Amino acid sequence: MVTKSLLLLAALWTTIVNAETMEEMIKWNPPRNILIAHGNLGEYTVSWEGQCTCTGSIKYQLEYTYLDLKDPEMMTYFVQKHQKRLDLELHRGLHTRVRLKNKEITSRWTERRFDMSGELFASVDNLICIFYGKLYMNCSWDVTEHASEGAQFILAYREQNPSDVYNCADYLVDGGRNIGCVNENIRIDDTIEIIICISETNMDAKLPYCRIVNPFNFFKLDSPINVMIDKSTDEVKWTLPKVDLTTDCYTFQLNCTNLNDGNTLLQNVTSTNHIITRDHTKKYSLHVRATVNDKCFESHIWSDWSKPLVIDPDGRDMSFPTIVAVVAVILVALVLLLVLVCIKNGLTRVSS
Repeated sequence: MVTKSLLLLAALWTTIVNAETMEEMIKWNPPRNILIAHGNLGEYTVSWEGQCTCTGSIKYQLEYTYLDLKDPEMMTYFVQKHQKRLDLELHRGLHTRVRLKNKEITSRWTERRFDMSGELFASVDNLICIFYGKLYMNCSWDVTEHASEGAQFILAYREQNPSDVYNCADYLVDGGRNIGCVNENIRIDDTIEIIICISETNMDAKLPYCRIVNPFNFFKLDSPINVMIDKSTDEVKWTLPKVDLTTDCYTFQLNCTNLNDGNTLLQNVTSTNHIITRDHTKKYSLHVRATVNDKCFESHIWSDWSKPLVIDPDGRDMSFPTIVAVVAVILVALVLLLVLVCIKNGLTRVSS
């Protein structure tokens, strides 16, 4: 009995000592010397030094955010190695921090800012890509003042696998320089992000300028067509050329402009018909455009506006009965004119 008690006490003591040793090891061995190295297209390895051979619940907690504050949210990863591969838009600058963590026990943070100069990257800016369906991508970019006279630029993109890199199929050129790219045979999965990078040729020391995008956030619909109005009810209707989603996925915007005073009214609606409010004595121009709302995937891009529908004042439009009456009057007038001509010709023959 005494032996069992001693064994239990020894085990308890070992557990307490191990817990204290683990706590001391975590608290007094924070990571050091955070570095970043470029790897595959748009991929970087964030690494650090540390004495921890991490197993079980002991992990390194890596967090980062961009310095331009467009996305203030901290991205967090837990790893047991001394590095983590990340897809980054490094030209935006980066704030990173790493610490050891085991449940409630943590070391202090080791932090580093990477405030990157624009001259370290390909001399471009404002890389924008728009996607049409799942097959077509249209990108454009601006060449900055840092570009050398003979600088040329090439675009490549990849999905999640760093080794599957695809090059631009057809460039848009201005003054001998590539300023845009059209790809007509891309393949996009429903939940994937694409890393799109511009590299500057003959400048191996420069890093590529990259953006990480969800194609569906930059998805552009075709313009609405067949815009028409029932002037008796003021109901406007239109259709979309292609409908790949359920009807509640779309948001439409109506631009109704009073052409007499220039006042414009913008309205968002979620169906392909809407009753407008107008002064029936005024002339209007109406356009419609469309986007995908957050009930499906939210696109930040509107379609182009539809062709304008010009709505004339009611007094200028003739209903069908009015048209029939006008045609009848014209026919009667023609018949009377013909009768008069015949009578005149008859009287002329009699007198002769």
